[in-house]
Amino acid sequence: MDDTDKAIIEILKRDGRATYSSIGKRVGLSEGAVRKRIKALVDSGAIRRF
Repeated sequence: MDDTDKAIIEILKRDGRATYSSIGKRVGLSEGAVRKRIKALVDSGAIRRF
């Protein structure tokens, strides 16, 4: 887990309904990259639900 993953988790903690696109704009990634990172975080157990 890198700093970008941690930033994504913090955004989801504050707003679990944030879109992939809005998260991407805040962390400097594309929507697809955010989607892949969130899937990896869920698969690894770092995120259980949001």
